[in-house]
Amino acid sequence: MDLSNLRVPAVGLVAGSVVLAHLPSAVGLPCPLRTLTGIPCPFCGLTTSLRGLGAGQIGRAFSAAPLGLLVMLAAVLALIGKLPARVTLSYWIIAPLLCAEWIFELFRFHTI
Repeated sequence: MDLSNLRVPAVGLVAGSVVLAHLPSAVGLPCPLRTLTGIPCPFCGLTTSLRGLGAGQIGRAFSAAPLGLLVMLAAVLALIGKLPARVTLSYWIIAPLLCAEWIFELFRFHTI
């Protein structure tokens, strides 16, 4: 996976999360899966997590979606130039990570 062009999106993500944290109301798109079925997707809570990180509330960010911490870490590493240019990610890494996040969200929304 080529990660060499992530600096500009990383600026947008970090700046967006800081701006989002200082808006007076919760802003975000509703999850289509959760809206239609009531079941949250693995990415439910990422906006809330990034908003919490933008406000410096790490506990709030973690309780919304632990994956948000990983996304923000990758963005910060891209900004400071410490993210490698190429990474090989195996499905054996990505699939369990997304499954764990999904199980977390299912418990968070009291689906299971």
